Amino acid sequence: MSKLRKCEIMKYRHISKGDVMCFFCKGKLEKGRTDYVEKHNNHVILVRDVPCELCEQCGETYFNTAVMRGIEILFRKLQLVPSEISLTVVDYIKAVA
Repeated sequence: MSKLRKCEIMKYRHISKGDVMCFFCKGKLEKGRTDYVEKHNNHVILVRDVPCELCEQCGETYFNTAVMRGIEILFRKLQLVPSEISLTVVDYIKAVA
């Protein structure tokens, strides 16, 4: 697991095909899209329009394994330029396709 992902394990839960309810509140999950934000050193990476499952009750975000692998691959491809502060915005559908 990359250093980039270790800090996100607690923030976003991975889901498998069998999971249908929220781990935290037991609410129903529905398909949706969200923005995924990752901080790495002085860089902030925003991936827009990422497919996910959202809890209808508490709003917790879940990503399946395929989506998380796509994000991992996307991060490896990014060329982060050293600077004071950097913001990179990527569209998930365009970048992974």
